[in-house]
Order: sequence, then C-alpha cells, then structure tokens
Amino acid sequence: MSSLFGPSNNERFAGLLRQLADTVVECSKHFLESLGRDLTGIVDFEHKADTLVDAIHELLDNSFIMRFDIPDSMKLTDDLDNVIDGMRKVAIHLDVYKIHLLELRPEALELMRISDHMASMLRDLVLMLGEPRLKLSRVRELSTAVDNAEAEADKIVSAVERQLVEEYSQPGANPIGFIAWHQLFHLLEEMTDDANHVAKHILSLARKEA
Repeated sequence: MSSLFGPSNNERFAGLLRQLADTVVECSKHFLESLGRDLTGIVDFEHKADTLVDAIHELLDNSFIMRFDIPDSMKLTDDLDNVIDGMRKVAIHLDVYKIHLLELRPEALELMRISDHMASMLRDLVLMLGEPRLKLSRVRELSTAVDNAEAEADKIVSAVERQLVEEYSQPGANPIGFIAWHQLFHLLEEMTDDANHVAKHILSLARKEA
C-alpha cells in the first residue's frame, strides 16, 4: 500500500523519530566534546530537535489509527526531546557558574561519557521502531543496559555529593561553589534519568506488541 500511495503515517513517524534520535546523538557528541561549554551550539541542536518534535506532533494530531497508541507516541517523542533539553540545562548552568566551575571534576566528565553512551543506545532502540515488529528480547537487553548505566550514574552522584558536603563544610568554604557543583551533578543525573525514561517507554511498547 505504501509503495502505491507513499509512506504510511507509521513510516513517517518512525522516520521522524529516527531523525530526532540522530539529533540527540549528534548533540550528545558535541556536548561531550565541548564539555558542555558551547551553549550556542547546543541550543542550535535543541532548535533542530524542536522542529522535528513539532512535525511529529502535527503528524500524530492528523492521524487516526497508528501502530502505537497516539498518546504513547506523543510521550515517547517528548521524552526523547527531554534528553536534549537536559543538555541545554547543563550548558546554561555551566555558563552561569563558569567562574566556580573552571575545571570539571572527573565525576562530571564520567557522567557526560555515560550519558553519551546512553544516547547511542537510545538511537539503537528507536531504530527498532522502524522494524515490522519489535523484538522484545532485544529491546529488553538494550533497555536493561540503559538502566544499568543510569544506576552507575546514580552511584557516582551519591558518592560525589558526600564529598561535596564534607569539602564545603570546612571553615571558609564558598557556599556558592557548593551550589554550583551540587546543581551541576543534579542536572547531569537528570540527563541519565531522562534517557532511561525513553528506554523504558520503548520497552513498554515492545511488551504491548508481544
């Protein structure tokens, strides 16, 4: 049918979502390479993502029956967009508090690397949405890997928060410095949470198809 009348809305949705996932990966790579310091560049990626999100919303608004429930598709789109929004939030924070965050701690760099790896796994999951049927075992495997990465990020943040409290409880410690680091790690952890939400959502779709 699609060969006679062009791609179906399901195919269009899968294609647009794939472009959005590609944008997430590209933004994540730039975010890591720039250590989150290129706010303008990251905002450019966010604008590109917003254009794709608008196109997906319009497509879904004008669709009646889709392979995946329209509310599920809407939420998946927004969850994926949130991953880039999280990078923008970190970039803004780094820009605002730059005099207190001149050199990033190793834990922050590791969280950025974890997030970048998670972004690549999300793209692999999104690519599966273009297949005739989601393979539950493969989706579960990747979703578990994303979940494990988030758990590792949580451990890093928990440990570094203890270090920050001890360090900034010393006499003469700069309270603004504590705020800068504490919020940075909170935002980096949120990035991994957002990525995990995407993976869990796709796992839910796979279970519905099973």
